[in-house]
Amino acid sequence: MYTEFFHLKEMPFSIAPDPRFFYMSDRHKEALTHLTYGLQGAGGFIMLTGEVGTGKTTVSRALIQELTNTTVVGYIHNPAVSELELLAILCDEFKLDYDQHNLSLKVLFDLLHHFLLANCQQDKACVVIIDEAQLLSTAALEQLRLLTNLDVEHKKLLHIVLIGQPELQQKLKLPELRQLAQRITARYHLLPLTELELVSYVAYRLSIASGNPGLFSRKILKLIHRHTAGVPRLVNLVCDKALYYAFKTRNDKITSQHIQAAVTAVAITTPVKTHKNAQRLAALAVTVCLGLVITGFQFGLFNFVEDDAAVTQAGKVTPIIVTTNTDTQLARARNEVMSDKALFTDIKSARQRSTATQFLYKEWGYDIALNNATCRNAKYASLRCLQRQGNYAELVQYNLPAVVRLFDNLGDGYYATLLSITPLGVELQLSSSHILVSQAWFEQYWSGDFTLFWTAPSRFKNSLKENDKGELIRWLDRNISAALGEQAASGARFDWPLMKKVMRFQQQSGLSADGIVGPQTMMTVVHYADSTVPKLNVATHLPEEK
Repeated sequence: MYTEFFHLKEMPFSIAPDPRFFYMSDRHKEALTHLTYGLQGAGGFIMLTGEVGTGKTTVSRALIQELTNTTVVGYIHNPAVSELELLAILCDEFKLDYDQHNLSLKVLFDLLHHFLLANCQQDKACVVIIDEAQLLSTAALEQLRLLTNLDVEHKKLLHIVLIGQPELQQKLKLPELRQLAQRITARYHLLPLTELELVSYVAYRLSIASGNPGLFSRKILKLIHRHTAGVPRLVNLVCDKALYYAFKTRNDKITSQHIQAAVTAVAITTPVKTHKNAQRLAALAVTVCLGLVITGFQFGLFNFVEDDAAVTQAGKVTPIIVTTNTDTQLARARNEVMSDKALFTDIKSARQRSTATQFLYKEWGYDIALNNATCRNAKYASLRCLQRQGNYAELVQYNLPAVVRLFDNLGDGYYATLLSITPLGVELQLSSSHILVSQAWFEQYWSGDFTLFWTAPSRFKNSLKENDKGELIRWLDRNISAALGEQAASGARFDWPLMKKVMRFQQQSGLSADGIVGPQTMMTVVHYADSTVPKLNVATHLPEEK
């Protein structure tokens, strides 16, 4: 094989999980931090989502390695089972004996309850990690929620880590699962590797196998990123095949021809797309079947609502166009329904993120050329860029303009700039159209992806916490005290009184009151400190109602 030809100790790009080859990119580190933080809480659910092959399972294995020996861990690989089978699997994971001829939900639930109580009395924590959690049925998820109800002296007896594909987020939006969704104390969406991270990723895996990091030139790595979109599993497959084809031609360097042959061999024809493409194909298939009865577009069969069910025209929410800044004309505009078809031209020109990002820069007072309107260039405008997947409530909490990814009636993605969320509605800039839509319309068509800019003092890194020192602490105390209407201290040390002040500020702002000034707390402090920061709850582009 090619290992001898390239002087490798072993195959560096095997897709078999091996902790030695686990490269912790910044995103993987952040995901692990979120999971670890969630397990330190009072209990409930923690969620990690990401596309296929982004490294979710590897992160979960790293999490297990970080757990102490006082933590009992149960790991479920295949949750596509009934609620009764799920409880039985949990009992098996915890090595609990039960009568297989006398199985019932009550018997197994009580058995698990006694086990969790016994663990708690021995000061042991109990964690269940469920991989491929998007396969869980609604009934099984509800059974898990009931398990997290178990507590003693306000301390939950069980943590459950849900790891799944993005479909899991959509499933948790179902009305019958709203109680479970509200109990997710920490969540993170794992994105693929950036081009720079891919360079480090390939070099790292080659170094573990004692390989030459120059095997893949920067130009070749850029080509690999273009074909794989940075998904680690696909990167492994392409790199492995490319080494094989280079070995066959006796080349000591990887060429673009080797990459193209590898891409063809692993059946990658275009950059990886999101799970919505699969949903679109399913929806199209359904429409063909129903086409004999009704016309799909007339009745919104292609709309991707939360439960993926078809909707009728009566239940379909359409946007309202805003073309003027006078109160009278705005009131008239609210009564003029604008169909999705009327927005077709603007949607076609909004397929790329850059136009929406350019408008986002304008919200912050910067005129950026279209080809420079990227997240990466935010640092040159003294801004920081945050990319996340979340829900409507999180957007309201951040209170900052954002680039959002929406889906049209065919399930194809396009981008808009979210300008404001007010009683008037959700204000969007879509290419050349300025539109006002209802919250229902926005949530129905929004993918959950958003990108926002934020700002912080230049000396702020990732967090401020107890015992930190410096002028930045003095700045923090001054601005948090002003927001609370309290007197600022004169010291420059993050002491206990300041920590309590931070916790009061976090509680007042609806944040997790942990006393640590992380990015979201810092964003909120800056909201109070800097009146020039654009805010979602201020509709600067629309007239106020009289």
